[in-house]
This record gives sequence, structure tokens and C-alpha cells, in this order.
Amino acid sequence: MTGPQTLDPNADEEVATAPLARLRAAGIRCLPWRDSAGTYIRIPLADGTEVTFSGTAADKGDVRGHDVSTHHPVRGHHSWQASLNDTSGGCDDLYDSHDQGLPYEEDTAALVAAIRACAREHGGSDRTSDPDD
Repeated sequence: MTGPQTLDPNADEEVATAPLARLRAAGIRCLPWRDSAGTYIRIPLADGTEVTFSGTAADKGDVRGHDVSTHHPVRGHHSWQASLNDTSGGCDDLYDSHDQGLPYEEDTAALVAAIRACAREHGGSDRTSDPDD
């Protein structure tokens, strides 16, 4: 390929396919995670912290998209959110594009850049932790 991959905003592929490919290509370990609020991606970092990220589907009327997910199609993408979680249970916003109205490609590039920068600051990706811990 001779340049950055163009992301099709009308694609039927899952919304997390592109950021996962970009993060994994950068050597960042990405693990699926689910709780009662939705589906996320977990990224364990070398210093014991972790990043979690997910997307939201497009808004419906005046209600923020309730589909907090990594599985909705690209064509339904509204925004990305990423948080840095420390070992004490604290959580800091790392990236949130909800009110920005960014196109999928630009939003995804900014999410990946924020996660890559955070991983560098925290010693890189933890490649040794058990994905089920």
C-alpha cells in the first residue's frame, strides 16, 4: 500500500476494525472487554495502568447514542471515547470526540494517536499480563 488507508465512512465492517489494526501494527496489545455498560477494548500498559476505549453509535434524536460498543458498523459511528485507568481504580479521560462531529477517518486517526502517545508515556504495551486477569 502506498499511503494511509482510507476508511470508508459507509462501510459495514465493525467500527473497531481500523483502530485495532493500526494499534496492533504499532505493537500495542488490544484485548476485548465487556461489562454491563457495553463492549470495549482494553490495552494493558507496562506500568500497570490500562487504556479502555469504545465508540458510540450515531445519536437518535436528542439522545446520545446508547450503543457503547466496538461492534456497530462504521456507517453508524458517532464518536470515540478512551480512558486511562490506574491501579487504584482512578480514571482519566484520554480522548472523547462526542461533541466534535469529526469524520470517521479523522476521528479514528486522532483516537489512535492519543492511545499511542499514552502508551509511550506509560512504558509501552504490557505484553505479559493474562488477558483474563
